[in-house]
Amino acid sequence: MEDIKFTKLSSKGQIVIPQDMRKDFEIGTPFIIMRHNDTFLLRKIKLSKMKSWEEVTKPLRESIKKSDLKESDIPDILHRFRKKHGNHS
Repeated sequence: MEDIKFTKLSSKGQIVIPQDMRKDFEIGTPFIIMRHNDTFLLRKIKLSKMKSWEEVTKPLRESIKKSDLKESDIPDILHRFRKKHGNHS
């Protein structure tokens, strides 16, 4: 079912979602906004589907533990990466 309402952009760049369209949202509800030309799509993000930083980095942390990488190796690795990719900052 389509529900169409009108709203406008405020002087602060904010767009109000009409009250009856946001009744299922709580303060702090995360959204993703996508733009294609003059069409915007706003979609609620379900936090239960988002992985925590610990979950995302777990494979990397496990690989580092298995390697002989030491903290003192990091500056050289960064230098080589920046040199290869043209980022000398």
